[in-house]
Amino acid sequence: MPIYLPEPEPTRPADGKGYNRLSLNAHMGVGGAQCALLPHSYPTLLESRDTRRARWGGFGCCIRGQADCRDCHVLAATLDAPSQQVRFNASTVLIRVETTFRDHASSNAQPTTALWMTDRPADADYRTYGQKWDWFNLQRLKGWELGRKHRDEIGEGFWMHRTPYAKAPRVDVRTREYEGFTRHAFVVAGTHAALLTCHGNCRHDDGALLNVIGHHTPSEVDDENVKVPWQQFSGLPAGNEHGRRLALAPRSVSVRVSLVEGSRRLAQLAFDGSQWSVEQIRGAATALLDHVGR
Repeated sequence: MPIYLPEPEPTRPADGKGYNRLSLNAHMGVGGAQCALLPHSYPTLLESRDTRRARWGGFGCCIRGQADCRDCHVLAATLDAPSQQVRFNASTVLIRVETTFRDHASSNAQPTTALWMTDRPADADYRTYGQKWDWFNLQRLKGWELGRKHRDEIGEGFWMHRTPYAKAPRVDVRTREYEGFTRHAFVVAGTHAALLTCHGNCRHDDGALLNVIGHHTPSEVDDENVKVPWQQFSGLPAGNEHGRRLALAPRSVSVRVSLVEGSRRLAQLAFDGSQWSVEQIRGAATALLDHVGR
């Protein structure tokens, strides 16, 4: 995919009447090559997420000045370095864009932008509760899809939507393999919140199922039992196209949901802590049904 964006040659097209006229690209020739991994705006951020769409203009300058990008630290940071993590456990967040110009700046001066991520789109005090970002880190953010632009009485911005491949904040997944089964413990601030046991080999996509269960995990967990009576979970999905279903194990001290295929139990998800709600347990159990393949 193209990353190095050479500056187009300036042109001065003839109008057919014996003299040349000005071109809209007369500004070219002064910017130099650009990098498709250094967006400076919403349109270039969209292009940078699939650089096959990237065109010169609006990106940051190439720091090397040559087309060989293989050992460039910008590319290395995009591919290998850990990216900044979203601290909100929300399916959709709003990026507020603040655009300012320096005092006494000339008419062609470049604006300065500040980006604030918030899960409270109607709150005008987004700086207090929001998370500050920049264009480069947004370009590197994995597991989130870029949404539409947004404008309201507070200002401008754009949406970002979480996918199953986004890691859940504050949830640590610890995996241990045993002979015949594997356990994935979901830990919040050192306290166990849930335990997924896969019988035999794990059949799930690690990046999807474990993340989605984490999305439904409470942000605070204690050592008490689940307060929701198991009788309230009658609305669990009945099954899927693979002939699998969810089976609830009625107990008075905890809630356990098993994924069953015929008479065989493929996996079990157990919940701990009094903060779990019916909706959170139902969402995590549904993920178990949806993200376990054959």
